[in-house]
Amino acid sequence: MKAAILGTGSWGTAFGRHLAHKWDQVVMWGIEPSQVDAINQTGTNPDFLGDIPLPPNLRATLDLNDCLENALALFVVVPSQAVRGVMAEVVKSTTFPPGIPVVNLAKGFEVSTLQRISEVITDELEQAGRLADHPVGVLLGPSHAEEVALEQPTAVVLSGRPDFNWEPLQNNISGPFFRVYINEDLPGVEIASGFKNIIALAVGMTDGLGTGDNTRGTLMTRGMVELARIGCALGGRQETFFGLAGIGDMITTCISRHSRNRNFGEAVTTSEKNPQEILAESIQVVEGVFMTQAALKLGQKLGVELPVTKQVHDVLFSGKPPRLAMRELMERQLRTELD
Repeated sequence: MKAAILGTGSWGTAFGRHLAHKWDQVVMWGIEPSQVDAINQTGTNPDFLGDIPLPPNLRATLDLNDCLENALALFVVVPSQAVRGVMAEVVKSTTFPPGIPVVNLAKGFEVSTLQRISEVITDELEQAGRLADHPVGVLLGPSHAEEVALEQPTAVVLSGRPDFNWEPLQNNISGPFFRVYINEDLPGVEIASGFKNIIALAVGMTDGLGTGDNTRGTLMTRGMVELARIGCALGGRQETFFGLAGIGDMITTCISRHSRNRNFGEAVTTSEKNPQEILAESIQVVEGVFMTQAALKLGQKLGVELPVTKQVHDVLFSGKPPRLAMRELMERQLRTELD
């Protein structure tokens, strides 16, 4: 039983390390020769997971055909804005096995099209005439790579095409410290896991300003309101937003020192550099930056009010001082809580 993983970053490697407990082979495809060599030669991923040991049945490759050959499932763990280009190469591969599920683990939307990532994958499969052959799903939820690699208890959500039986894959992914639930609300799961990164950016910014728990609680709660607004407008179920992919992922991302989005938001308010300079120096992709752009465009298109998202966007892209953004949120017209 072989699993193919696209990506050799922190999450792809941590997830591959977990899969190697149950799958005979796990092969990760990467594009950085030094990183692939380090994984294969040292049995670690020093760039992203330090000296955490990787099992011998987990390896990396620069050869996409090698990664895909004889795989029983394909897991996409590359940055959200790179998924389309990577899948365009996958569908051309002569070793891409027919019939295997394609599961996305990246969180966010494609900014240029405002599509969910499962829709991006679906597009590429459809253009290649292979959509009917490959069920598309997502695996999302509160899952910091560092903690999964250390085998700390984690629970996530598997969601996908409704006419496919996802239970066998659910069983093959689950383990003693990694519990997988199934949720049939694919749009809701994807929207929730992507949107929470925006709120994590906001929490990080206020942390950098020296605010406390009251502010964090306020932003997370009002962030859930915005998530429910945009999520329901895009076809998600409200109850999904109060599950693992929604409030579970939001709490984890907003309070954790592992969170690249929270940490990036804090750096925006504590660094002398502007947000784009900080982003350019980041080793890991900060998905919330792209999601902020996509969510604001979607909100404007659908007529959905997203005040926290708008302020985060203005700080990142219009040079608004974070303290001014916070004050403007606090001074908005008063209303009832459920309005």
